[in-house]
Amino acid sequence: MQTFFPIVLAAVFLVQPVLANGGGYFRGGVETVGDVVGFEPKETEKIRILDEKLTVELGAAAADVEVRYLMRNETDKKVKVRFGFPVEESFDSNDFEPVGEGIPVNAKQPKYCQNYSIAASGKPVDSKWQAEPKPSEDKRFKGIAGWLVSEITFTAGEEKPVLIRFRSAYPEESWSVSDNSSTGSSQFKYRLSTAACWAGTIGSGKITLKPNGIPASELKVLKPVNRFRKDGDSWIWDFENLKPTMADDLEIEASPQILTYEHGTPDGSIYVSRGDKWSICHVNYGIKASSTLPAEGEISYAAENLKSLWSPDTAWCEGVKGAGTGEWIELAPEVPKPLAAIEMAPGYFKSEELFEANARPKKLLVELNGEHSFTATVQDARVTCHIPILGYAKPVKTIRMTFQEVWPGKKYEDLCVSAIRLHVSLDKEPKIQPVR
Repeated sequence: MQTFFPIVLAAVFLVQPVLANGGGYFRGGVETVGDVVGFEPKETEKIRILDEKLTVELGAAAADVEVRYLMRNETDKKVKVRFGFPVEESFDSNDFEPVGEGIPVNAKQPKYCQNYSIAASGKPVDSKWQAEPKPSEDKRFKGIAGWLVSEITFTAGEEKPVLIRFRSAYPEESWSVSDNSSTGSSQFKYRLSTAACWAGTIGSGKITLKPNGIPASELKVLKPVNRFRKDGDSWIWDFENLKPTMADDLEIEASPQILTYEHGTPDGSIYVSRGDKWSICHVNYGIKASSTLPAEGEISYAAENLKSLWSPDTAWCEGVKGAGTGEWIELAPEVPKPLAAIEMAPGYFKSEELFEANARPKKLLVELNGEHSFTATVQDARVTCHIPILGYAKPVKTIRMTFQEVWPGKKYEDLCVSAIRLHVSLDKEPKIQPVR
C-alpha cells in the first residue's frame, strides 16, 4: 500500500519564498557587490502611512495577500517616491524566472510572486525587479533576494490609497526514504519592518489572518508573540502609531510538519504524524457514488479508484451532464471508528494538465452517520486536502460527501476526485522501526 507522496532516495528541498511589507531599508549609502547595486528607497521619509489593512488568506498551497494603504504627503511640495517590496531568497534557483534589472514584473516575474499587482488611486502602477547585493553584513538584508520596485507621485499634502495584491507559495521542505516521507510545515512570512522607512509611525493598522480550505485549528502565529487575538477562525492584530521593527515581522504556520510511515510498522498500517497528533490512515471502506463516467477502453472512472493512495493515476469521475454539482460519494468503513480527518486528492491528480482540464471539488457537504454534517472548502490546487472532523466522537458507519460547488475544468465538465483515505486518531505515538 502506498501513500500520496512520491518515492525518492535522497532528501529534496524546494523553497518558495514570500513577499513582505512595501518600503525598504535605508542603507545610509548605496551598496554595491560586483555589478549589482543595492536598492535604496527615495523620498519615503516624506510620505506617511495613515492606515494599513493587511489581509492574508492562508490556503493549502499558498497564501493570497491583500494590502490596503492610505498614504499622505507630509510636505507642501510635489513628491515622487520610490519604494520596494522585499522578495525572499530561494534555495531552489528554478523557482525564479530570469528577470533582468529594470524588467517590468508583469513581463517576467518570480514564480513565487504570482499575479503581483499594485495600484494607486485605482490606477495600475508598474513594478520592476532589482536584485539585492550579496553578501551583506547588515542583518536586515539577510534572506532578501531582491526588490519589486515602484514609483508613485504625490501632490502637496495629497492623501492617496494604494492597493497591493499577490499570491505567495509557502516554503516547502520534503524528503522520503522508501515509503516513509516528511513534508515540512507551511509557513508565511511578512516583513512589517520595511515600513519603517516611511515618515513617522503607521497611524493605524489591522492585520487579519484567515484560513482558506485549511483546518482553522492548525493556523498558528509563531511571531510576533502576544500581538494577535482570536476572532472565530481568524487571528486579528489591531495597532496604532506603530514604528515597526524586525520584532514585528510575521511568521505564520498554515499547517504543521507531516510525517508518514509505512515501512517499519508492525502491522503494515500507515501512521501519520501531523504536528503533535498521531493517526492511522486506511482505505478499508465500501464505496458507492451517485453516478460514474463510463469507461473509455481500459480506462475506468469507477468509485473504487478512490482507494488508490500513491500519486493516483486514476480517478473517480461523475457521469451526469454538467459539472457535477449535487453529485455525491458515500463511504462505509469496514470497522466503524471515530474519525480524526478525511484526506482527499481533489481533481484528476495524474498530471497538472489533467487536473486543470477537469472539474474538481470547491465546496462539499460532509454527513456522518446521517446525523452530523458540516461544509468544507477545497482550494483550487493540486495538493491533498485535509478535512478535520470536529465535534463528533461517535464511531462512523457512513460518510456521504455531496459536492455543492466545483472549480470548472478548462476542457471537460466532469467532476473528478482521485483518492480518499480516512484518519483515525491514536492516543499515543506508535512504535515504528527505523528504515534500513
